[in-house]
Amino acid sequence: MTFTHLPDVVALVEPLAQRFVQAGHRLYLVGGIVRDQWLDHELSDSSDVDLTTDADPSVIKELVADLADALWTQGERFGTIGLRFQGRAIEITTHRAESYASDSRKPQVTFGNDIAVDLSRRDFTVNAMAIEVPSGELVDPWTGAADLQAGLLRTPLAPEISFSDDPLRMLRAARFASRFDLHPSPELAQAATDLRERLRIVAIERIGDELERLFGLPEPERGLRFLVETGLAHVLLTWNEPDAGAPSVDRLRAAAHAASRVAENVWQLRLAAFLTVATQTDTDLEHRLEPLRLSRDDHRMIIDLATSARQIDVSDVQAPSLRRWFAGSKRPADAVTVAIAVADPSDAPGVRAFGDAVAALNEIEDLAAPVLLDGATVMDLLGVDAGPIVGEAVAVLQQAFFDKGPLPVATQATLLEMWWSDRRTDT
Repeated sequence: MTFTHLPDVVALVEPLAQRFVQAGHRLYLVGGIVRDQWLDHELSDSSDVDLTTDADPSVIKELVADLADALWTQGERFGTIGLRFQGRAIEITTHRAESYASDSRKPQVTFGNDIAVDLSRRDFTVNAMAIEVPSGELVDPWTGAADLQAGLLRTPLAPEISFSDDPLRMLRAARFASRFDLHPSPELAQAATDLRERLRIVAIERIGDELERLFGLPEPERGLRFLVETGLAHVLLTWNEPDAGAPSVDRLRAAAHAASRVAENVWQLRLAAFLTVATQTDTDLEHRLEPLRLSRDDHRMIIDLATSARQIDVSDVQAPSLRRWFAGSKRPADAVTVAIAVADPSDAPGVRAFGDAVAALNEIEDLAAPVLLDGATVMDLLGVDAGPIVGEAVAVLQQAFFDKGPLPVATQATLLEMWWSDRRTDT
């Protein structure tokens, strides 16, 4: 550990630190910024800069008011004062402890003046380090630096206490294990197993955000396997029906592996792959996905990807089948990516060949926008008004495109006239 970039971070907050010190208070960098300094990560525009102090929120406001370009106090009752300082959003929080009642989704907060107590309430030891400013002295009462070096994920207090205080930490454990290549301690894994049902008290929106982050990591498999082995995945898949059955552990392990095989770092594709393996039908997939309350676009995207991936038939790469499949998929290239990830390794080359065949045909025919007679032309040609007949006629043209590919306008007109003549004769 060299703390190569620490001087840059200290210099950024030094005017604030001097103000607190002069007023008889102490100020510390805390959280991810400290962990990142230990890992020698450079300070970037996206780096979160969080500070903690023994000063009360009202004192924080008074001390920073004339230094801040902007000030916001929405989190004041939780001890947090936000400010814009030197073009960067910074949060300063009074030392605190927070916990959840047995049936509450909202933290109960008390303030304190002891940095060690504050750090003890953090989620993991690797996040329970602080750097006092402006001195730059590391405060590490829970040996987070040693755990980072050893690749170990632990909680400062007993994991049963930590996970009871905030059950979302069990999902965060999965994310941190994957993101920082950490092995959850046996005690942590056992506590998550024992307390997995407590996750249900957490607001589903917070859970959705955490899952997006996990599935969006470059290598999420370790975290996903943690969810499977502790039973947290079972809780997530039976969110609205705690007593309902869920996929077997073996199926969920396969789902975690499939999600991790998606090379693209896109959480929607990974979640689609996971659910495609974890569920057996489109109806079941929809049922398991619905409780997460994703945005409408994300929900539809995941359903379309999973459905399209399941509909790929590697034994049929004839043009009619390729055209029909393409028309039913809103994101064909991504659907192929998901299908490759969920396929048995021996079948993956066939799926890849299917995708290549679709792409090659699309270059020749522009499958996304086939030239078909429009509704006005159909009405004029058949001598009908707007109504169901027009829809039937367009469906005939689309079926002809699936079967034969792009047809000249004159050929389409002849085809429709023949269809219309036959239809009137039949009726």
